[in-house]
Amino acid sequence: MWSKSEPIYRIATQSTAKSWRNRFARYRLVGTHCPSCGMDHFPGRHVCPKCHERDLVAKEFSRTGRVVCTAVDHSPLMGHGEEVPKPFAIVKMDGNGPHVVSDVVDCDLEQVKEGLGVELVLRKWRRESNGNYTYGYKFRPISSEE
Repeated sequence: MWSKSEPIYRIATQSTAKSWRNRFARYRLVGTHCPSCGMDHFPGRHVCPKCHERDLVAKEFSRTGRVVCTAVDHSPLMGHGEEVPKPFAIVKMDGNGPHVVSDVVDCDLEQVKEGLGVELVLRKWRRESNGNYTYGYKFRPISSEE
């Protein structure tokens, strides 16, 4: 397994071009909507799998949702540090949004339960082989103070 002492070029990462193309999905939770059948897709698609429509439009989904299912990760991915165990969750986004899988941050493992209200936050994911950082979404519990 990779450790923090490994040279940065040894960590397997995606290309900078692919990171740039996927930035809207990772930073703003943007997917696609099919005007023909009304189906929403996340991540976005070029062709609707239901009706095969090609003229899909971009759609930004809600940034809040509820936890549907939880899991705990005891072995992190390469380049994601050695923070174990990490809570993961499947989140049903508010409105008519998609189900999204991601880690839950800023809370203890015991706090992550079904029905927990969460919000989307941007966090640093990993460092790419060219030295750039990759950012993306994670979820944190909605505080009751807001």
